[in-house]
Amino acid sequence: MLSDLEVFRVLRRHGVPFVIIGGHAVNFHGFPRVTHDADVVWLRSPQADAKLLAALTELEAQYIGNQIDPQTGIERTYPVTAVFIAVEHLMMLWTKLGFLDLFDYVPGMPFEDVNQLFETSVTHDDLQYVSLEWLRRMKVISGREKDRTDLENLPE
Repeated sequence: MLSDLEVFRVLRRHGVPFVIIGGHAVNFHGFPRVTHDADVVWLRSPQADAKLLAALTELEAQYIGNQIDPQTGIERTYPVTAVFIAVEHLMMLWTKLGFLDLFDYVPGMPFEDVNQLFETSVTHDDLQYVSLEWLRRMKVISGREKDRTDLENLPE
């Protein structure tokens, strides 16, 4: 969990506009549970793309490609590039500090305005967390077992 917080701090230090969602937001809003990655929604712009690339370079971020390494039988990984950032809307990455999922849309609600997450976010220790209302909406739409458990345990 501490390395996930450091991932957020690296993004913040590089000036990437983002809001924390997922398990870390669940923890922030009062239901402590284990999470295996860091999830954020980021606000896409040419400037933000460049800042994100700098942060992901520092984090040594990589994505899993479609090619299999013939020697190991494992999918090859590739460093994140500006082109990758420009074309991907969901980036599921490995970093030297853990897994990081970056969305440029509201998960489960791709036609909603991402700015709404930023306008209603809650700031704590210089990090922005998705509001409880938006977090609950995302959990309802996802419908996974862990999301149903989160909903049962998050405050109203």
